[in-house]
Amino acid sequence: MSASRWRLTGVFLACLFICASSWAASGNPAVYVTFWFDTEDFILPQADDAAKRLAEMFAERNVQATFKIVGEKARVLEERARDDVILALAKNDIAYHSTYHSVHPTPSEYCRDLDWQEGVAEFTRREGVGLDILRRVFGVNASCYGQPGGSWTPQSYAALRAFDIPLYLDVTSHVNLNDRPFWYCGVLNILELGDCVIRTGWTGEEVKQACTRFDRAHEKLRREGGGIISIFYHPCEFVHRQFWDGVNFARGANPPRSEWKLPPLKSPPEQEQAFAAFETYLDHIVRHPATRLVTAREIPSLYPDRVYSHPLTEADIQTIATAFQQSLTYVDLGGRVVSAAEGLLTLSASVAQSDATYRPNELTLEFAYGPASTPQRFITEGTFTWGAIQDAARELLQIAREAKLLPSVVWVAGRPVRPEDFAVTLASVVASGQRSGRVPLHRGELEAKKYVADNAPRLWGWIIFPEGFNAPRMMEIARLQAWTIKPAILRSQN
Repeated sequence: MSASRWRLTGVFLACLFICASSWAASGNPAVYVTFWFDTEDFILPQADDAAKRLAEMFAERNVQATFKIVGEKARVLEERARDDVILALAKNDIAYHSTYHSVHPTPSEYCRDLDWQEGVAEFTRREGVGLDILRRVFGVNASCYGQPGGSWTPQSYAALRAFDIPLYLDVTSHVNLNDRPFWYCGVLNILELGDCVIRTGWTGEEVKQACTRFDRAHEKLRREGGGIISIFYHPCEFVHRQFWDGVNFARGANPPRSEWKLPPLKSPPEQEQAFAAFETYLDHIVRHPATRLVTAREIPSLYPDRVYSHPLTEADIQTIATAFQQSLTYVDLGGRVVSAAEGLLTLSASVAQSDATYRPNELTLEFAYGPASTPQRFITEGTFTWGAIQDAARELLQIAREAKLLPSVVWVAGRPVRPEDFAVTLASVVASGQRSGRVPLHRGELEAKKYVADNAPRLWGWIIFPEGFNAPRMMEIARLQAWTIKPAILRSQN
């Protein structure tokens, strides 16, 4: 396709975006659909052609998909001189899917026993290699990241922020907020979407059923005021009978490259049937009224975090204080949402203001991750002077600003207090307007932890994990980061 035609295509897509945005702004619920392909098989050469064919399928319809590409896959495409595949993929959206995918150790394996900082550093070191390859081969930064298989880890989020990757796009049940998009560790997440994750099989009946499920989900989202449908595949699954990594790396196996085996192929008619079924499903969605296809690169603009757009008012601060006394979780301020961590920082900033010059006023919101660890020693009751509470609030802010983490323990008059208890104690004084006298310690529990899964066997069922693999320490770190979780609000609903 000529450069001039691609420029015209870009103009066409921009017009579609403007029209869809205007349509949504007029009060009509917007339903967005994102197609993404985990482009990972760097062993089977036929998977290269499958990726190219799918990329061209979208280009022919003047729409784009997101191809989450493994770093080693990008390198192998270069090594095989598959410039045709690279060019076809580059006309879509390029995202990231780890350096080696299933070659051990995978992210959950190498982060399993690491603390927060160690895990962030190790993820950055290992996965930064593949990201650099991706950037070099395709000339762009990745629009999003998604973990290989079920190998999720909370430490990846801080690395993604450093990589300037604003979106985590995948399917996993490690963290889930009501089957809808959410913020976690300052990164937008499209993960479990319940009945809004819709795939089709390869038979005519399966396509028909998938189209019916799509129509049903579409109507449900319109009734909710808009939303997003997530549809994912792997290019390799159109051409193989068994996944490439299951053939070589199942149950912890890690053979040398010289012993890697090719996965068995589908017959040519079976391959054609798979592509034809998907094409029928794609056409149903592309032609569906009141629907817009978006890539991972476009999704963050649909879910802006408006709480950072302007300072919080005194009314906002009072709303946070009142809400924390009932439940320590995210707080909806009316189209803008603060996480528990953001709420704690806000209350700390309010309390930290000088008594001599204190006037209820606006506060600029700050971001910090949740605590890095759980305190082993802390008090559960007591009273403190107002000055001790105020000093502790100032110290908490200083720690958060310097470390970008909430402290694991808050020291009040030399005594260790859990962040949860300190948050609820601050809420009580802010809600009452107290700025003198003695302040009793209030107990609190982080209600937002319920959105993070326990260390259950179902989390670790990926065939690549070694037998009996689990990660209790890592999931405890994930629950500590529940301080940062909050729902993402679709722009048309604001």
